[in-house]
Amino acid sequence: MINPINFSSSAEAVSSSKQTTAQAQSGFAGALENALGTVNTSQQTANQMVTELASGNSNVDLHNVMIAMQKADVLLKTTVQVRDRVIEAYQEIMRMQV
Repeated sequence: MINPINFSSSAEAVSSSKQTTAQAQSGFAGALENALGTVNTSQQTANQMVTELASGNSNVDLHNVMIAMQKADVLLKTTVQVRDRVIEAYQEIMRMQV
């Protein structure tokens, strides 16, 4: 079921839900921590699958190992790109004249 967008109530919700700087920072830190946890879990899963495949475990298929490795690689590359963008934005802010 798709709910229609009600612009009047969403504008009121935005104005009534102003966050403090500390709340915004903790929210961003939590989101970043979750993202890094996901990347770490994906890397560990791929490494474990590679180890099981190399040891001759018949429960692990080669194509599943390759999929897990590619997923971990894409997540890591995305994380590096996000980090680079955040650093670039921080440097741009620091160059601003006050």
